[in-house]
Amino acid sequence: MPEDMSHQLLQAMNRRRPAVHCLTNTVVQALTANMLLAVGAIPSMSTDIAEVADFTAGANTLIVNLGTLDQDRKMAIEAALETARENNIPWILDPVLIDRAPRRLAYAQELINSGPALIRGNKAEISALSPTESPANIARKTGAIVAVTGKTDLIANGTQEVTLTGGHEMMSRVTGIGCAGTALLGACLAVAPESQRLSAVAAGLTLLGKAGKEAARNAAGPGSFAAMILDQIYQISQSSLHERKEL
Repeated sequence: MPEDMSHQLLQAMNRRRPAVHCLTNTVVQALTANMLLAVGAIPSMSTDIAEVADFTAGANTLIVNLGTLDQDRKMAIEAALETARENNIPWILDPVLIDRAPRRLAYAQELINSGPALIRGNKAEISALSPTESPANIARKTGAIVAVTGKTDLIANGTQEVTLTGGHEMMSRVTGIGCAGTALLGACLAVAPESQRLSAVAAGLTLLGKAGKEAARNAAGPGSFAAMILDQIYQISQSSLHERKEL
């Protein structure tokens, strides 16, 4: 079912060309932009306080990634979130490395009260958000879908849970695959009805895992793998255009 859904989402992306504004970390901007372009989405990355509200207002989804966090970026995040709320634009929190920095953790804990549609992180990051609660409980408290990614992915919305396996170990050897994957999920949410968001997240992670597994077959190492996973995402996206399923 997630794979069928991924074809529908990819068709919708190619048809609608959703805009995804990414307040992402500077290490992964190019990979993130290219991941979105590969599926037909339109990326933007500005963090300038003078224009971030405009870019957010014109987007279909907003990504808030805490990877390279500073005071200027916090100001941009706050302006973007205000605009997202005013325009009913779904946003995704990627709480990068909050388990390593107490102040970043405290900031992330503030942000989850601002109505994210999705929180996506690894096990350590999601556990740090609320150490005594399960992903399902975090989802119930915040109203967000919670996706815990790793060797096995767990997606919860408070009433349903989906577990996925797939991908390849090489995905952990390239900086930014997870962050770019978050942006891919943003593109999925941009074209999916709100009632199907859990399925859309599962489909997006299934797509990423499939592309990673295929890319690893011929990659000589992390450098060629980074290029090949983009190629695989693009090829899967293009092949979906020949499918008849539509969202």
